[in-house]
Amino acid sequence: PHTGRLALHLLGLRATCPPASAQRSLVTWLKYYLEEDWTGSRRHGHPLTSYYQYGLGVLALCVQHKRVREEVIRRLLTAQRHGRLGHGGNAVDTEAVLALAFTCLERRKLVGTELAAELRAAAQGASRSMAEAQGPDGIIGNIYSTPWALQVFLATGACQTEPAFGQAMAALLENLEAFGTAATMAQVLPVLHGRSYLDIASMHCQEEPDTLTPLDMEPVAEVPGNKTVQLVVECPLPWCYELRLYDRPVPAPAAASLLDVLQAAAALEPHDFKFHTQDTPQGPFLTQVLGLEARQEKRNYWQLLTAPNTPLQMGIADYRPQDGETLILRLSEW
Repeated sequence: PHTGRLALHLLGLRATCPPASAQRSLVTWLKYYLEEDWTGSRRHGHPLTSYYQYGLGVLALCVQHKRVREEVIRRLLTAQRHGRLGHGGNAVDTEAVLALAFTCLERRKLVGTELAAELRAAAQGASRSMAEAQGPDGIIGNIYSTPWALQVFLATGACQTEPAFGQAMAALLENLEAFGTAATMAQVLPVLHGRSYLDIASMHCQEEPDTLTPLDMEPVAEVPGNKTVQLVVECPLPWCYELRLYDRPVPAPAAASLLDVLQAAAALEPHDFKFHTQDTPQGPFLTQVLGLEARQEKRNYWQLLTAPNTPLQMGIADYRPQDGETLILRLSEW
């Protein structure tokens, strides 16, 4: 099911104030996908996609002023109460999306009084847990989940009393270069204007001025020279018996991204380095290295780190390593 992508498309479409007819069929499809997405629950106990995508679907329907069956809402409440939302930064993303959906349903009066009280308490609890998850650098989860947490603080009113809000906003402003794709920009732009996705629901489209103008993008300046990056691939137990599978210096142009470095490594003789990526709205995602595939059912992924053990806050197409830096691709569990 395409629950999450369709939900994000509907949120963006609603924000552009189109005719109602342009959204009607998409809303119907989203309702269908929400039901299809849950067909795996009897076997797996969770949606076929993820609670993140499922929460996005509920949020998008609420922003469109559409009611959602109480059973659907209670699925998300139960998952949150029992800590089934994920791990690390992914959990922050998911809990934030659910908190926004809960707040929207309660504010738009799309649920009964008793359920509204439960949703309000759940959203406030999510806001508190995000404040507790904040690191000393101000980031909540990771740099990409921080805008989601900030949207929750704004939507629930915690931005006025929660010290974590100001610290997270300062961290966000220091790392704006990380938001280079349309999907990540869509998460961070509302926050920079003191808004959340909930504000889309109350837009007065007839008052919206036509202010969109083409943007002339300047090409990225070429950086002369070359650099050398030490590329390391690690695969710990239980997936591999040998921890370090690859360790080699890779020459690349000075302006090369991590993706460019991987492509340069694949071109080196002998051709023993291979990798695969998958296109996502956030850019290319590393799925396979040296024939080892990260799989959701195995709950593992290829973690990107700079030596000795610092996780990268950007994707492979956005991060630009320094000359002499050691980059580690580590198969990790989530």
